Amino acid sequence: MLREHGVHPAKYIDIASIAVPDSEVAIKTAQYTHSELDPVMWNHSNRVFYLGAVVASDQFPDWNADLETYYLTSLFHDIGVAPKYHLSTSLSFEFWGGIHAREKLLEFGASNLQADEVAEAIIRHCDFVPGQIRKTGQLIQMGTTIDVIGRNPELYDVNTIDDIVKKYPRLGFNCHFADLMDKECQHKPGCHTTSGESINFIDLIRNNKVMDKYDSK
Repeated sequence: MLREHGVHPAKYIDIASIAVPDSEVAIKTAQYTHSELDPVMWNHSNRVFYLGAVVASDQFPDWNADLETYYLTSLFHDIGVAPKYHLSTSLSFEFWGGIHAREKLLEFGASNLQADEVAEAIIRHCDFVPGQIRKTGQLIQMGTTIDVIGRNPELYDVNTIDDIVKKYPRLGFNCHFADLMDKECQHKPGCHTTSGESINFIDLIRNNKVMDKYDSK
């Protein structure tokens, strides 16, 4: 299916060529999310930024993706599972996270338009249904699914993935995140994580064959 959309064999991308946004809102977001997320989820959030940025650069350069908005989305997308917040709300982690990200981004000086786009992308990042989605939402879906369940590995050169994981090690991410999703479902039986895939989503996380070689080190 991806071939039908013009996807070509992945090229190696030197991640040093990807500029990390350094606006005031980006710096404040990095400081805040780093202080709230545990180390495993902080590394995941940064890997997701690079994984999405790589796809945008290599496969979809005509998108002219807004990498600052995508960076904010990447760092905030799992704020809903931060230790302070995860079980303090009955809302699904994506929904609470999108709302919280919007509030913080406005506080940090983001425009309403940018804060809205980030919030929507976070709320929809685990929502795989037919229809339209903004570029930021598409990138966060691609960046998270390769890192979490190993989807669409053909979009990436294996050496590029090696470099990303070396910069932000996985630290046993798949078991850690699967455990968080177990808690999500146990404490929020109507949460969004319980919907969707015919195969248990948490099983897909634990059995991410693409990333297993990194998690097993």
